[in-house]
Amino acid sequence: MPAPPTGMLMAVRRARYIRAHAERLEDRFSKDGGEGIRLDPELNWIVIPRYPMPDRWRQRWTSLLIVFPTAYPDVPPTGFYLTIKARLKNGQRDRHLFNGSPYQHVADLSAQGWFWYCVHAQVQGSGGWRPSNDPDTPDNLFTFLNMAREALTTDD
Repeated sequence: MPAPPTGMLMAVRRARYIRAHAERLEDRFSKDGGEGIRLDPELNWIVIPRYPMPDRWRQRWTSLLIVFPTAYPDVPPTGFYLTIKARLKNGQRDRHLFNGSPYQHVADLSAQGWFWYCVHAQVQGSGGWRPSNDPDTPDNLFTFLNMAREALTTDD
């Protein structure tokens, strides 16, 4: 029997990663009154409907949407989307939050109520995105969510 095409192997790996991460996120975000997660049946996106925002934001909760690239997990997501409209507690706007999309390769979902939050994982060089063959080992969706949390928490 011939070996499956590379594209098929990538799709199987992608699906394995996304499903494993979704299962763990469902556990995490179902606790303490959480609403779990919503996973696209085609595995193109995941929503955390009740994502807790850091203290610097006026709004305590938001929905968070991550769109998976076709080459995930080898390529990390580019930014993420929030339904948050509120400013920071200091009255300013976070400079990473956009109504619309400033980049061609990122979908503009503002008509659906999503605001794009611009963060990028380094993909080359030392410290860059390096997923393993094990979905539980970084780099993975949890690495990306940690980066997102750091971006939402800091003023940079």
